[in-house]
Amino acid sequence: MARTLELIVAIASIAMFVGTLAAIPWLVRRLPADHFVRAPPKHSLPKMIARNVLGFILVAAGIAMLVLPGQGVLTILLGLSIIDLPIRQRVFRWLLMRPKVVEVMQGLRTKGGKPPLVIPEHPVQT
Repeated sequence: MARTLELIVAIASIAMFVGTLAAIPWLVRRLPADHFVRAPPKHSLPKMIARNVLGFILVAAGIAMLVLPGQGVLTILLGLSIIDLPIRQRVFRWLLMRPKVVEVMQGLRTKGGKPPLVIPEHPVQT
């Protein structure tokens, strides 16, 4: 029984890894070029609550995946991208201040025939 569970967890972990490798380029190419500089859309209260609950569940699952099998960092980033809180903008602006992150994202968009992302000029104020 324990061997079967280990095998299932290993297969699921490999599947998530491969899925992530396919999903990230697809998602980066689908982003509008002005995604990181435009104002976030307004949501109704029930939708905002649902997005925040789902986002926090994903962040918690991602934190757990840092020590368990799975794509912890990516799950945390996905959860943060869903929540409707100011920390979301701060985290993504911090990431976009990393030249390697921007280089990879712009390269994925170029390969997909999409215009480059507009990157915010100012770093996050702490």
